[in-house]
Amino acid sequence: YVYVCVCVMSSLLAPVEKQYGPGNKTSLSWAFEGFEDNQLPDGQIADHALSVLEQLKKNASNGDERPFFLAVGFHKPHTPFFAPKKYFDLYPSLQDISLPSNPLPPVDMPAVAWSDWGAIKSWNDIKALFTDKPLCKNDTSVAFTEKCTMPVNKTRELRKAYYAAVSYSDAQVGRVIEKLESLGYGNDTIIVLWGDHGWQLGEHGEWAKFTNFEDATHVPFLLHVPGTTNSGMKTSALVELIDIFPSLAELAGIPVPEMCPKESRNIDVCVEGSSVAPLLKEPTRPWKQGSFSQYPRPDGVGLKAIPGHPPFAQGDNEHVMGYTMRTDMWRYTEWVSFNHTSGQADWNTVWGVELYNHTASMATNFDDENINLASDPSLQKTVSILHSTLKEGWRSALPPHFEQEKSV
Repeated sequence: YVYVCVCVMSSLLAPVEKQYGPGNKTSLSWAFEGFEDNQLPDGQIADHALSVLEQLKKNASNGDERPFFLAVGFHKPHTPFFAPKKYFDLYPSLQDISLPSNPLPPVDMPAVAWSDWGAIKSWNDIKALFTDKPLCKNDTSVAFTEKCTMPVNKTRELRKAYYAAVSYSDAQVGRVIEKLESLGYGNDTIIVLWGDHGWQLGEHGEWAKFTNFEDATHVPFLLHVPGTTNSGMKTSALVELIDIFPSLAELAGIPVPEMCPKESRNIDVCVEGSSVAPLLKEPTRPWKQGSFSQYPRPDGVGLKAIPGHPPFAQGDNEHVMGYTMRTDMWRYTEWVSFNHTSGQADWNTVWGVELYNHTASMATNFDDENINLASDPSLQKTVSILHSTLKEGWRSALPPHFEQEKSV
């Protein structure tokens, strides 16, 4: 195989985005202004990807038929939600854009879990809505109420703009795949499409990515393997982005590095992820018992002080770490003290615990995590089991065929 990896993030800004970006008097959270696709970064990135593919084809016609790896990083739907008008026109008028069904934080949510989405408020059109609401950053009795949620009209604007930005990026992915196929690479190219984080659009009163909720941690991960996935398939198995590298290596016939031992700082190459190749043959086979992610506090967007704790020191961006684990039934999160220098967690100093129900009847709905069940007396055995698994980490949740490796 030759293979191409298509992802959905970049840090590029085209001149038109610099004109409207943060720090400029005209900074806006979204706009279309009659842009053409290639006036914005993603259209330019796609143009470059097409030229690279054409050069690779030319090289092959001259005898250079080496397999290639092509990574294409798209910026949208990152803020600002800029996209050509035709992508906005794909969606209904504002009054018909749906609002989140859960616009307030979960019941019994620990304050440390909250983000005041300061990055979104840096855009002038949104900043103007909150200049007279300083308590939204510091007072939990106000911050978690409707007084500090995004106004309904602006919520609809942003949700529609986000959808348009997604469609714009999706169109660029389509251009790359269309070129790949037109050059004759479609039948021997592995394609993976992924995003590095989720995004909150007003669910729980949150915006952007700065939490451990499902909306912020659940990401796209689509894999095309010629001859294997041609008819389409899906799995409900828990997978993680660290699985991409070993998966591509195995599918391309490249030796997969060994699983990392518990002490791996002096090892040049090892993996913590699991190749998903077996799932392509048997999508319902037993797999990981959990997937893991983490996010720090205060990180610049959390509350400046947590009730019951001293205020965070100036510049202290990783005093607390939120470790979260998603299983087939639950999302379990612990916020614990964290030593940034050593990278070690203090599991005995707990700032907050969260447990959300994701049983089969609820798991397909992003609006699930509305009641924190961590203190429910009937679920303390579940909390204890999940705590042990979370503390032990990813090794405790590997697929069954990795049983030997996790004890190394």
